[in-house]
Amino acid sequence: MSRRANLRDIADAVGVSVSAVSLALRGEARVSEETAERIRAAAKRLGYVPNRAASALRTQRSDIVAVCLNDLSNPIFNEFLTHIEDELQQSGRMPYLGVSREDPERQARFLEAAISQGAGGLLICPARGTTPEDLRVVLPTTGRAPFPTVLFSRSLEDVACPQFGNDDFAAGQLMAERLLAGAHETYHWLGGGHDSSTARAREAGFRNVMERAGHVPGIHHGPTSRAFGHATAARLLRESSGPVGFACFSDLIAFGVLAAAAQAGLRAGRDLSVIGCDDMEEARFSVPPLTSIWIDKSAIGRLAARSVLDPEAEAVTRRIAPRLADRATVRSPSATPSAG
Repeated sequence: MSRRANLRDIADAVGVSVSAVSLALRGEARVSEETAERIRAAAKRLGYVPNRAASALRTQRSDIVAVCLNDLSNPIFNEFLTHIEDELQQSGRMPYLGVSREDPERQARFLEAAISQGAGGLLICPARGTTPEDLRVVLPTTGRAPFPTVLFSRSLEDVACPQFGNDDFAAGQLMAERLLAGAHETYHWLGGGHDSSTARAREAGFRNVMERAGHVPGIHHGPTSRAFGHATAARLLRESSGPVGFACFSDLIAFGVLAAAAQAGLRAGRDLSVIGCDDMEEARFSVPPLTSIWIDKSAIGRLAARSVLDPEAEAVTRRIAPRLADRATVRSPSATPSAG
């Protein structure tokens, strides 16, 4: 196996000192632009790859930030990851990715690996059932934490670290308010989220508005999936005689409801209403286009990433305001159900 090119190889190729090569590759202004350009060209020609482990030993700072997601089957977490990665790379950092699959034990193994790999920080969307004790290894009650830790999307009480997420109670309220404007005979909440902080807050906001308006909605829990939305909506539509309003914890569930309505010969926005939450890209292209609650994934992901890189970041919880993305799947007050 051929030896990996190092700073000395680049210096010999250009005819400069090793220190000049190091300065140029770090973007230091002490090297002229003409010399720096020759050094960068030689580094590229020789296939030079920086030794990040050695750099971390010199600077006492790791360029690796651990990112632990709870699920990759839900597209919203891919969106969070994209914004986090963009923000980290702007600061010269690289993500070290782990996926817990909603398993606290798998999550714990990843946290241990992140520590052993010398990560310089941790961004985590906690797995279902995570407790403050589960994060003790990265947030010790005594002594020094191994690296800065920031929670995003989901939150935990009694955890002393920065937390960034959506205002999910407000999201649930927006869903209820929009459905109430469409005048339905019955209302139903189709909840996923596995009893996460996100799921609890959205459902609480929805029920708060509905109950103040004098309605007792049906509450149905299940996985965050199209299949759950389809099966639950198909049953409820068979049992209903008038227009139904469906509020769905996630757009994924709402897509299943839309499919069940179409199979029953009904059109969302006319014969029934469906509203989702998260405003995934797919929502704009469903048939009809899905009314949803827009979540600022970019702000949540980027603020979390900036916080983990800030040694002075305060242990505060910040909720980002959502807004209604009103499209075509919620009835207007004047809508009339079809005779068929």
